Amino acid sequence: MSEYHDVIIFVDRHEAKVFHVSAKDEMKLVFTHTSAQRRHHQADHEDGTKHAVDDEFMQQIAASLGLSGNTFICGPGNSKYELQTYMQRHSPELAERVSGVENLDDPKDSGILAMGREFFGKRGQRHQIQPNPSSRHFDVPFKS
Repeated sequence: MSEYHDVIIFVDRHEAKVFHVSAKDEMKLVFTHTSAQRRHHQADHEDGTKHAVDDEFMQQIAASLGLSGNTFICGPGNSKYELQTYMQRHSPELAERVSGVENLDDPKDSGILAMGREFFGKRGQRHQIQPNPSSRHFDVPFKS
């Protein structure tokens, strides 16, 4: 991979496709729901939705992001928002990197990549990954 590294995620109720993209290439990871049958329309679930969220599935997606740059989430239905909410609750540092969430009904890889690259191109969201400075740089000397 080159110095630019963004992530495009397509997520629906069956699977998630995670593309780590650079200016010249991409790497694809695919995750499927861990529960054999996803339950729907469960009244008053704890997160305000009407069905249970597959936490193991969401955790696999979040874990695959690593030190990536900006993230674009797309897909049909509410799964993309469930992923965004999961990231806000369990991985705030990843949620801060989400640059956009959009609807996309076409799960073909070429369409997903085209939409993600167009999104990042329009928003100028190509950034070189910089390591976070150590919090020790901001320490104030202790005075007794």
